[in-house]
Amino acid sequence: MILGMDGRVITWHIGSGLATYTTNLLTNIQKYDDLKNIFMLYPYDNKTDIFDINSVPRNMLMGERRQDFWNKVYQINWNLDFPVDFFHNTVNGIGLPANIKCKHVITLHDVIPYVMPETVDRSHLDYTFRHTPDVVQNASHIITVSNYSKSDIQRYFGVSDDKITVTHLAADDIYQPMDREKARSVIFNKYGVDRHYILYLGGFSPRKNIARLIQAFQKVRDNYEKPIDLLILGEHQRSYSFLWGLTEKLNLTDNVKFLNFIPTDDLPFFYNGADVFVYPSLYEGFGLPPLESMQCGTPVVTSNVSSIPEIVGDAALLANPYNIDEIGEQILKLLTDSSLWTRHSLLGLAKAKEYSWDKTAEKTMEVYRKCLT
Repeated sequence: MILGMDGRVITWHIGSGLATYTTNLLTNIQKYDDLKNIFMLYPYDNKTDIFDINSVPRNMLMGERRQDFWNKVYQINWNLDFPVDFFHNTVNGIGLPANIKCKHVITLHDVIPYVMPETVDRSHLDYTFRHTPDVVQNASHIITVSNYSKSDIQRYFGVSDDKITVTHLAADDIYQPMDREKARSVIFNKYGVDRHYILYLGGFSPRKNIARLIQAFQKVRDNYEKPIDLLILGEHQRSYSFLWGLTEKLNLTDNVKFLNFIPTDDLPFFYNGADVFVYPSLYEGFGLPPLESMQCGTPVVTSNVSSIPEIVGDAALLANPYNIDEIGEQILKLLTDSSLWTRHSLLGLAKAKEYSWDKTAEKTMEVYRKCLT
């Protein structure tokens, strides 16, 4: 089998869940003998080229995180004119070659534009409504990342059970427990963080619910006997000015720290140094950050909606993401009860072990084989 795969997200959207998924899938499917070769579509030197995966220029693999990724990814019009048996688009079918003739699969991670259109940029919304129904219909098979996403995809597009497969994701191997004081020391020396902290990372979309997190943190700070900060990691996007304004309004500017984009190699230090990781998202197709935190042994407070309970099970404390008081109460439970903290640290470590990229790759290869028989 000769496979073609869309690699734009790896170079242009480093640090995103889409890039993490594509990178780990590529790494883990290469061990299968029935894959004779993999060709990659890659953006390189302001153009898009096709490379044998064994001869990709090394400097290209370092990537270039582009703030205009979602605009650029729509504009590419490329020809799939090299011989592959099968093609895999891992970016919700966006930018699938117009002239594609071989069998192909798309990974449709979620249907957020349909479920929560108010949280999606107009260009992305228009593109999705215009193209996704045909992309789903014409694909040989659909891969998605949770049973919850599968049910949503079937609800909106009427996909039959035999055309859709769930492949859960996993936390990267770099996320491992380490000495917590050492982690805090690294963060202090590199980022100047000098107090205990609650951690959030995972994007600035309105569906990530950061405003309610900040409001919940105010209640935590006012009711917790020790000094504590809230660290919000991630590239500052359009909602940043609103969130900073809310922080000022609540008199939290000394305690809420927006640290902007953090290189992936530093994230294990942040997870390990945190007292609690909080992920109050309103909707997720999977939601990798809670799993990354659990794999580091840091307890998690997260939402009781969408796919999240399916992924974290009883390893995290769940809260209604629309209820500010409930989010704050769950955080305070972990901050003030050391036995509860330890219990959920151990439960999280055990839960994270249930997922692996090997399993993801194996189920993906089963899809490839099924489509080619």
